[in-house]
Amino acid sequence: MTNNFRRSLLFLAFVCMMYFTAIAQPKLKMVSEHKGPVIASSHPDVLASGNRSGFETGQVVKLDNVYHMFVNEMFERPHRDMRIAYWTSKDAVNWKRQSTIVPSIPGRTHTNPRAEVWVNAVIFNEAENVWNIFYVAYRGGDSTKGEITGNDYQGRIWRAMSVVKGKEGIAGPYADMGIMLEPDGESQPWEGQQAIASFFPYKAGNSWYAMYDGHYHTPKGGWPTGMAFAKNLNGPWKRMPDGFNPLKVADEFMENEIVYQLKNGKYIMIFDSFGDQEIGYSLSDDGVNWKKETRIKIQSINNTWAEPGDHYTRTPLCAIPEKDGTFTVIYTAMTKVNNRNFYAIGKCSIAWK
Repeated sequence: MTNNFRRSLLFLAFVCMMYFTAIAQPKLKMVSEHKGPVIASSHPDVLASGNRSGFETGQVVKLDNVYHMFVNEMFERPHRDMRIAYWTSKDAVNWKRQSTIVPSIPGRTHTNPRAEVWVNAVIFNEAENVWNIFYVAYRGGDSTKGEITGNDYQGRIWRAMSVVKGKEGIAGPYADMGIMLEPDGESQPWEGQQAIASFFPYKAGNSWYAMYDGHYHTPKGGWPTGMAFAKNLNGPWKRMPDGFNPLKVADEFMENEIVYQLKNGKYIMIFDSFGDQEIGYSLSDDGVNWKKETRIKIQSINNTWAEPGDHYTRTPLCAIPEKDGTFTVIYTAMTKVNNRNFYAIGKCSIAWK
């Protein structure tokens, strides 16, 4: 065997190894979907609660075979008039509104720090034996300082704790316990005027970590994501170093991240991304270092009910692992109802290829 032939065989073996390694990487695909929204503008509880514009951001958790959804209701103007509501379902299809968990203070001004409330996470804390919800509260812009009055500024992350101890306390009521992260002397340059724009805590190893977002209104920028860490869920929270932050998961856009630990010990993060009827996800071996995003279609050609566009299929509220190996995804997406935008709730199942 000549040296050139041996080198050719080695090169071919290397190419084959790289090819089969690439195709062996797991990817998620949609395996089933509900036909149309599971909560649309015509839902009786939508009508009874006076929800005119739909839903955006939140989280669904499954407890004792019941799905519990904490979600923002845009009761008047979309992305302006907000409240945090609590819904339940036994099958993730038929939903019942239970209560308002956190109201906002009407009137978006630069002096109102709770003109909007956006729920991001619902976490049971074993150390406290209570449920925690984390939500963002913004103020409006101050035109006298050159800010945009219709935009969100200085997001602050509030933690609220269930009054009833144990997992049965998930329905609330919830009491505010304080601010976990906000603009301060430790803010990083990429965070912009809107930060802190989202917050999702999760445990990896012996530490708590949290995804949080930022955005520049002027000059208009992207939507980068960074990480914070804490010894305990109730803080104090510290930002990961500038340079580690912001993450390099998505080239264009990611927001409202939710993190799960998989059965194999690795981690998956799902989030709002660009793409028609798409969401994004990323994988991590340790919950700290994350791979580049992969996007997945969550509506098929024969069941496309969301409007086309990067920001119209919006936010996944969960990727709940089921006994059959699939993940239940509940998400928000924009529809048109009598020439008015309404952000409905959809459902599908995804699984590993």
